[in-house]
Amino acid sequence: MLSSVCGCKGVSLKTVVDAVKNGANTVEKVGEITGTGTGEGCGRCKVLIANIIELGR
Repeated sequence: MLSSVCGCKGVSLKTVVDAVKNGANTVEKVGEITGTGTGEGCGRCKVLIANIIELGR
C-alpha cells in the first residue's frame, strides 16, 4: 500500500486525501495546503496527486 505521496516533503497519502476531502480540488491547492510538489526539484508526485483528486470526485 502506498503510504507516501511526496518523497521530497515526506507527505503521506492520508494528508493528501484529507486535503482533497476538505476541498482542495487542484494539484496546486493540494500543494498549498500540504507542501507537495513545491520544493526545488519537486514535481514527480503531481500526476499521483491529480489521480487522487480524480478518485475523490
